[in-house]
Amino acid sequence: MDQVDLATIGTLTAPRVTVRQIAVEVCSHTGNSVHAVFGRSRAAHVCRVRELVCYIAHRRGLTLSQIGRALRRDHSTIKHAIDNEVRRRAQESA
Repeated sequence: MDQVDLATIGTLTAPRVTVRQIAVEVCSHTGNSVHAVFGRSRAAHVCRVRELVCYIAHRRGLTLSQIGRALRRDHSTIKHAIDNEVRRRAQESA
């Protein structure tokens, strides 16, 4: 998944990338639906992709509130998603 992340971040060269643009790119690489990522689904595979979108958006400089507004969630939920992704990456590299 790291190569996909790097490819996704690398292809989005616009100075002001949006959460939707990031979600479209990530979903095209993972085969998930953009509607599911922006929806209310709590299925594990959708949540995993949503966490990845949050992580990449935050790394691109978007604030927790900006990401939360786009995904219709509060900033603490976005923070939790980013923390989950950071934890997952630490476990994979260990």
